[in-house]
Amino acid sequence: MPEHSWLEHAKLGDANAIAHLLNQVFSPKGITVRGDRQERNLVLWLESQTPPDQTWVMHTVRKGIMRLQVASMTASIDGVQVHYWHPQNPSYAWSDAISLTDDNPATPETAVAASPPASTTTSPTELSSIARLEQTYQALKADPAASLQAIDEAYAGLKTELLRQGQRTAASQLKATHAQFKSNWQQASLHKQALNSPAETVTAAAIDDTTAAINTLVAAMRSQGLDGQARLHHSQLQIRIDSSTLHPPERAIAILYTLLEKPEFTAFNLQPGEKVAVYGMASPQKIGWKRQIPMPPPATSANRDLTSFDNTHVNTFGLPILLLFGIVMNATPLINFLLRGIKIWFHEFGHATIAWLAGRRAIPLPFGWTNVDPERSLFVYLGLLLLFGLLFWSGKREHKQWAIILAGVLAFLQFCFTWLLPRAQFETLLSFGGIGGELYLCTLLMVSFYFPLPAYWRWDIYRYPMVLGAAFTFWGQFWLWQQIRQGLADIPWGSMWGGAAHGDMNNLSYAGWSDQQIVTTYSTLSNLCLLTLLGIYFYFGIWKNRYYLLALYRKFVSS
Repeated sequence: MPEHSWLEHAKLGDANAIAHLLNQVFSPKGITVRGDRQERNLVLWLESQTPPDQTWVMHTVRKGIMRLQVASMTASIDGVQVHYWHPQNPSYAWSDAISLTDDNPATPETAVAASPPASTTTSPTELSSIARLEQTYQALKADPAASLQAIDEAYAGLKTELLRQGQRTAASQLKATHAQFKSNWQQASLHKQALNSPAETVTAAAIDDTTAAINTLVAAMRSQGLDGQARLHHSQLQIRIDSSTLHPPERAIAILYTLLEKPEFTAFNLQPGEKVAVYGMASPQKIGWKRQIPMPPPATSANRDLTSFDNTHVNTFGLPILLLFGIVMNATPLINFLLRGIKIWFHEFGHATIAWLAGRRAIPLPFGWTNVDPERSLFVYLGLLLLFGLLFWSGKREHKQWAIILAGVLAFLQFCFTWLLPRAQFETLLSFGGIGGELYLCTLLMVSFYFPLPAYWRWDIYRYPMVLGAAFTFWGQFWLWQQIRQGLADIPWGSMWGGAAHGDMNNLSYAGWSDQQIVTTYSTLSNLCLLTLLGIYFYFGIWKNRYYLLALYRKFVSS
């Protein structure tokens, strides 16, 4: 766009055109300017690597805006908000305002640690209220970021000094100013937050809650030996820890974790995993270290319900505990002997599931025998297909993805096993499915620990005993085949009822499998099942609950 066009657009109140013209002045100083119109107010956002002189910036902006004479145009500008932000050091940030409706603009000396909002409308009345607040700060000789208690202390010291000098009139005026300041504290906080709000109008109640939460957080930090300040900036909670704090960074962050998860700070409206910026100050103007820490997850009612699949305690520690119990049960000879029937039943269900998926009738019995009809049965095929269809339909209706996937996979395997699998291969697969079922069926049950099923198939409370039994059975076979692979144990030839010459391993051998093929197949299957189990646990037990685990670690460090 030609330069005269930029000028014409700027005279019409175009924020981008005004920012373009100001950039010509500020660019040599390394300052970039962005502009936006918010009704009758112009908002300018400045950024640079080197902090500029605020007085010079405000004087230049005011002089440039007045030369354009935008206030006399139809799209007039009644006020200008200027926000400066330093990308490396937030402590250099400030905001200021210029009123174009009178001859008494807010003085540029009244700096506030603030940041440019995305889109917030602030009326001229609000600007004048903020200016009065800043003047009050100056009158009380207090830092704008100071707490109300610090301002009271500054007021008391200044009043005592004025009375000692005999300036009773000035002391009375100071008292009135201070009283007005305290009465308007909440209102002023509302206007201040309106400048820092990201994109939406903030209600007075929300600002009151946020201000109270910040004051409570600062007090709680001091009680834990962390002197500093806190603020909301771009909807991000930023915490500054003063150099007087003796805690090392890791412990300081751990203490903040324990504080932020308390219900007093729900007014910050921070979500689990949302980053909180923590600055450790080496000096009042120098940042010693910086951390971006994720918010700990809030305590929920699901964490008190052992049947809930959203219970973070159960999802993190439930499966490892059940797996550990399974190992202990296998390592205890008496328990291993007394509960041997669980392993036998899983073994027989391994045979039966192969038969069912191949369209054969099968009855698994808990004493080591499964009756299998060698002929296909249309009744078995259609009956199972109907069950898979119901599982798919209910899963889709209740948005249970695991049920949908499980039903689809089982229906596909049923079709392949029933109509595409030759009889000889079916017999071999049937023999393989006994010990194989103790591995892959148990793994399927343990993996399903993290997946809810539809209402008619729910197993929220039953998953605990089922997974415990599956873990007990799985570990028994896993360690057996690891020992066999290392030559420390023999292949389990024979069966309970058929003698040493008739068993699943014997049938595989008769089908042409070598001893090495049997060992390699089952040891590889056991390893794949273990890797699948660990992968599922890493995602659902650790990765999805990483903030919960991090919070536990922080609590441990802070104790």
